[in-house]
Amino acid sequence: MPLKVDATPHTTVVTRHTYASGDPAAGSILDWIAARSPDRRPLARNGVVSVERMQHFRGRSARSSDSPTPPGGLPDKGYPGEEYNVENNLPDGTAQTWSYRWVEPSTGHGGGWDLVGYSFRKGNDPVNIQ
Repeated sequence: MPLKVDATPHTTVVTRHTYASGDPAAGSILDWIAARSPDRRPLARNGVVSVERMQHFRGRSARSSDSPTPPGGLPDKGYPGEEYNVENNLPDGTAQTWSYRWVEPSTGHGGGWDLVGYSFRKGNDPVNIQ
């Protein structure tokens, strides 16, 4: 049986930003993570924070007005299937990453960011202990 392929035109918009250690925006992003994933809280706040937001649009091209919130803008809303990824790289090499996806109920009203992935890698730099 032939594989069914969706031929509907679509556009994917990816925005990325990196915040230096101590940047107030980085602290706000880590607060956003802690509020949504209390059991996977950031271990420390002295890391470099990288953010990626991936939005998928079907059937039309996206305009800059379709994604008004910058990647570190702490999105309260999203589009179905939209992804929001955050990485916190600490001075000793320790890294935490979180992946969220916007999910809407079948009614189409409401929705929220669901944690769909988390990873932790322990650093080993004896000079820059967290």
